[in-house]
Formats: sequence, C-alpha cells, structure tokens
Amino acid sequence: MEHESSLSLSDRRGDDQRGVGSLNLRRSKGLVGLAVIGAILAAPMPALAEGSWSSSLSGIRNGYISRTWTDNNNDSVITKTVLSGCSRSDGANFTLTVDLRRERSLSPDVSYGIMDVSACKGGTGTGTWGDQTSGTYFLQFGHYTFGTVSATSVKTYF
Repeated sequence: MEHESSLSLSDRRGDDQRGVGSLNLRRSKGLVGLAVIGAILAAPMPALAEGSWSSSLSGIRNGYISRTWTDNNNDSVITKTVLSGCSRSDGANFTLTVDLRRERSLSPDVSYGIMDVSACKGGTGTGTWGDQTSGTYFLQFGHYTFGTVSATSVKTYF
C-alpha cells in the first residue's frame, strides 16, 4: 500500500500566515518601542536646580552663619535647605530655625523668612523660600542661646 503524503491548502495557508503574522508582530513591537521612546523624549523634564551645596554642622552656636553662594536666577527653582541628623551637645531638646538672607552692600541684609527645621532631630527638617532673585545668599541658624547644635547633613538647593 502506497502511503501518500499531502499537505492541505489550509495547512499551507497556516504556515504562510504564521510567517506574515510573525513579521507583523515584530513590526508592531518596533513601532510600540519607538512610540515609547518618543513619549519619554517629549515628556517635560523636571527642573534642575541652578546649583547646590552640601555640608554638616558641628557644635554651632545661636546665630551661626553658613557659607555664601550666588544665585544668578537662571532658573525658576525654589531655594530649599534640608537638614538631617541634628542633635544638641548636652542631649537636651531644642528648636532649630534657619533664616535665608541675601547680602546687600551699604544696606542691611534682607531676610526671606525664618523656617523651623527642628524635625531634623528624628528625620529631616526642610526650609523652602521660593524662587529668589539674583544675589549672594547665606543661612543663619538659630536655637537656644546656650549649648551647641550639630547636624550630620545640610543640603541647600538654589
């Protein structure tokens, strides 16, 4: 008995469709990938601060003044200071404030507000002052007039 092998039209059509379907699937994936990349590139990017600095505080007294920095107002980013790891030399409870100030020649310095950053004792304390004009700025720290305060981290963004 002769065994005849044959391929039906539906089988061949299935093979042809798998090949075309596979090609269409690859094209679809490629187009989706391009669309995702395009969406990422078109999405608004978060504003980056013009500048920043990081430091720490070690045994500062009431009225301590930080380093100065120049904000050229090249962006519209708020000025923000974040403190963490704050403690007092004698372990007592304390309130810590920070005042953003702008230097002015031949006139008193300008204060942009005193912020309570006492939360830095158990986490982070943050002071924010909004977008500032061009100028030279510094921070002035305040706490009880006795004892000293330290902070493991002070980060300022402008």
